[in-house]
Amino acid sequence: MTTQGENATAPSQPTSDSIPPSSEAPAPSSPSPVKTSQPETSTPAPTNPRLTALATKKATLEQTLADLQAQRSAIVAQTTLPSGLAMPADWNEEQRTKQALSGANSIIKEHIALLHKYNEMKDIGQGLMGLIAEQRGVRVSEVMEDFDMGRKD
Repeated sequence: MTTQGENATAPSQPTSDSIPPSSEAPAPSSPSPVKTSQPETSTPAPTNPRLTALATKKATLEQTLADLQAQRSAIVAQTTLPSGLAMPADWNEEQRTKQALSGANSIIKEHIALLHKYNEMKDIGQGLMGLIAEQRGVRVSEVMEDFDMGRKD
């Protein structure tokens, strides 16, 4: 039991009934709010330098991706059918891209086949020069000079 003397000596301690509802103190029936260790200010909190570096790298990669996608769209727009005709206007972007990639892949395969033929012929030519050099008893580089070929040929 409290006496009138105790109530008169403790007015500095506010009771839950004396707190106005608009204050930051929690209502008696609500849980207490989570308090942050940092005061609310307009300056940003110090950030982790690794996170900053990763955010910068992410932004750079996103910009690179956007640039590459724009380049791809421009190339697809310029691509024609293998017959040389323009792509049909009723094709959607996916069909045009698929046709452009198909044409590019066929050109790449053709170039790879030509490189294989070139390398086979080069290997045969070097083998023949090796046989000539062996028969003459000289170095291959001397035979290459006789045929007006440099080291990079």
